[in-house]
Amino acid sequence: MTSRILALGALIALALAAPAGVASAAGAGGKPVSERGSFVDVFADDFIFDLCGIDTTTTLTQRFEVTTFPDGSQHVHVTRTYVSDDPRLPIEKGAGTTFINADGVRRVTGTPIHLIGPRGGTRLIDAGQVTFGNELDVRGPHPSLLVPDLAPYYCPA
Repeated sequence: MTSRILALGALIALALAAPAGVASAAGAGGKPVSERGSFVDVFADDFIFDLCGIDTTTTLTQRFEVTTFPDGSQHVHVTRTYVSDDPRLPIEKGAGTTFINADGVRRVTGTPIHLIGPRGGTRLIDAGQVTFGNELDVRGPHPSLLVPDLAPYYCPA
């Protein structure tokens, strides 16, 4: 779980670098400034070990684009794929866009979790929109937030 959280944390840290982006946007004559990047990380997957008891190495491939607007708002788009070395485990894909208003309210849209079984077919899909502000607003199916145990979705039978 640690590396999966670190990947998300790196993205959030990038998104929180708004002051540098705002300065760049202001220096660009008030035009939006975009930064793009990608990375591949191979790690011992603590999430799978803790959930399933399987010791495996997972490869994370992630691409992102952060657009910062002169008012300080941002759009952060991410696509990512986790592929385990253990062929019994599902592939996890995710894609989404976070809209961060200048006042800090965040709205996330997309498909943050799409688990594809080893023989194909969707095991679990979270999709829709979540807004983080004074109140949490969740729209669309997000079963990973509701099920008490994710093991039936991630772990081999």
